[in-house]
Amino acid sequence: MPCRVGITTNPEERKAYWNRNVHGLSNWRIIGTHQSKQDAQEQESNYASKHGCHAHPGGEDVPGPWYVYRFNYTRKK
Repeated sequence: MPCRVGITTNPEERKAYWNRNVHGLSNWRIIGTHQSKQDAQEQESNYASKHGCHAHPGGEDVPGPWYVYRFNYTRKK
């Protein structure tokens, strides 16, 4: 089952986004909280590399807190 890791300042909105874009979303967890996007991005990249999860760095830098999330899914819609 594929996994995805990402960062956001609004976890509820991001989870809703992924629920609309993948089938079988499960195991949603917040795995870190950071005050800077840079720190959150570093955790995202490290986690993706270590666990073989999909990740896509990007987005604008806005004030935090920044949440690092991860989840599993069956397939993209």
